[in-house]
Amino acid sequence: MSSDRVRCVECREPIVGDARVCPHCRAVQPSPLLDVGVVVAGVFALLFGVVLAVMTAGTSRLFGLALLFVGFGLAVGGYTRYVDRQAASRAR
Repeated sequence: MSSDRVRCVECREPIVGDARVCPHCRAVQPSPLLDVGVVVAGVFALLFGVVLAVMTAGTSRLFGLALLFVGFGLAVGGYTRYVDRQAASRAR
């Protein structure tokens, strides 16, 4: 198998690396841009949550703390998903 081919996430058949849909089972292949978008949204929510939690009072502070936790989860989760995909692609 050449280096520009990967395996489908559903049927595990070899497909072209830049294919968005598997020609065998019609499964949509995941995009690494989705992981980047989740991490960027998480970092933005984290920073905005810190600003709200530190510089406001009352309900806004609670909303800031919630954004801080959600942002941290999105940033770490998105990065972990990216690392897992890279490890899985190297293991093949």
